[in-house]
Amino acid sequence: MKTMPKTACFLRVGILLSTGYAVVMLLHWPIGFTFFTQLSNVFTAFVVLLQLFSPPRRQRALRLWKYMAAVSIFLTFLVYLLVLGPIMPGGILAAYRQDHWASLCLHVITPILTITDFLLHDTDYPWRRGHALFAAIPPALWLLFIFLLGALGLRWGRGSMTAPYPFLNYGAPAGWFGWMPETAGYTTLGIGAAYAIALMILLVLLLARLLLAAARAAHGRTGRQELR
Repeated sequence: MKTMPKTACFLRVGILLSTGYAVVMLLHWPIGFTFFTQLSNVFTAFVVLLQLFSPPRRQRALRLWKYMAAVSIFLTFLVYLLVLGPIMPGGILAAYRQDHWASLCLHVITPILTITDFLLHDTDYPWRRGHALFAAIPPALWLLFIFLLGALGLRWGRGSMTAPYPFLNYGAPAGWFGWMPETAGYTTLGIGAAYAIALMILLVLLLARLLLAAARAAHGRTGRQELR
């Protein structure tokens, strides 16, 4: 019976501490838990918690869930780094300092720990190309969730946004299919929400294929080492 490597325990406890700290720091902002950032972190922490306390015979089955969580948290990391952080007041460094560094935990520390843990300890699985589609399930469910909330009347950004993020704000002048870059700002990127959704789906699939290829390569190396 295999025991969990010490590095896996270290990384997974780090994920729980990072996410737990951020959640506590954000309890004053309940609507924040409709954001993909917070939900992807909570999903990741839930999977890691299962890994820490599940018996060895169930660990392999959890690796597909860890892959889904790793892709989601990778998306969180990249979108904030490249799109959302730079447009925040004060720039990206100020953005990471928000809520007593909870933002840094959510957008950098937890993603890096999760991806590292996945590639080091969760690649022993019969990976198939079709598994990349599984990684699209959490973002797709989240999109349905927030658009349902928007249709029911929930608003973000001091009541001016129909979605949590500016690139999904179909209530902005660009609407669903418009192209108005001159309106870009904190509440809109000036492109139609439909285009942003298409780009988001493509990015998710790209990240899914990237992590899947890395996992399959790592699994192949491990298998060859075990045969020696």
